Amino acid sequence: MRERRKVMTGRVISDKMAKTVVVQIEERHRHPLYGKVVMQARRFKAHNEEPLAKLGDLVKIVESRPLSRSKRWRVAEIMQRGIIVEKAVDVELESLRAKEDAERVVQRAEEERRAAARLAKLSGEDEAETPGGDE
Repeated sequence: MRERRKVMTGRVISDKMAKTVVVQIEERHRHPLYGKVVMQARRFKAHNEEPLAKLGDLVKIVESRPLSRSKRWRVAEIMQRGIIVEKAVDVELESLRAKEDAERVVQRAEEERRAAARLAKLSGEDEAETPGGDE
């Protein structure tokens, strides 16, 4: 009789290697003495033959024979497609940078307008004083 293989569910946190994904399994358990819920995260490298599992996906991995020095799991199925958090953060950062740049341009234009107004006022006051001083 053949042994049952271990099956775990986790999230893909890296898909940068060829035919390999890194899956993070998060386990929550209560601390035996203090009773606080503690999260423990473990990472496994899993074989991903046709690169179907992408970053952020929820996948089911199954124990297999050793495929390499650190790979002892393979992706059995993709349970849920995930959103790519890093790219969303990059887009948000870009929009914030664009907004800050626009604010800087407006602030610089306002400072230039004020400086021009001060110069006009000073030059207008000098002209007004000069004719009055000659008389």
